Amino acid sequence: MPDPTSDPIRQFSQASVDELERQYREPRAVSVPRGAFRGVHLGWLDTPAAHHPVLRPLEELFFARLPWWVDFDRRRWFWFHRSISVAHFTPSAGPSRWRDTDALRLLYDDRHLPERANQFLYDEVKPLNDDVCLGLGGISDRRGVGEQFFFLLVRDRARSA
Repeated sequence: MPDPTSDPIRQFSQASVDELERQYREPRAVSVPRGAFRGVHLGWLDTPAAHHPVLRPLEELFFARLPWWVDFDRRRWFWFHRSISVAHFTPSAGPSRWRDTDALRLLYDDRHLPERANQFLYDEVKPLNDDVCLGLGGISDRRGVGEQFFFLLVRDRARSA
């Protein structure tokens, strides 16, 4: 099982989906982290949303190929630079929509996106320690349908300053 304290990007990138599932379901205290975290796409799930003919190529570009971050202080996702931010979210600790565990649910309320897009977006993260979070990216749909991929968030001290 990956160790979030020892080179988490390498360890989690080599983990199987089953290992990621076990790590995500492990009981942990859930609270909102502070600062900016570098995002790393870990792997696709076998769900209808993950195979969607429009969503999959878009998310492949934005989350598997481009550099991206999550800023928990500003509550926004950004690509390349903080000025290229989108998807303002409100974090809410509670039961996961997709797994039998508690998670930090990211609910979207971005004033720059159409209301329909805000209601469509949904993600969850599970803080593993102060510097590492394991996440599930997807759309606002039920278990086994809406979740699309696992991702890792690793504190970026340079961007958190």
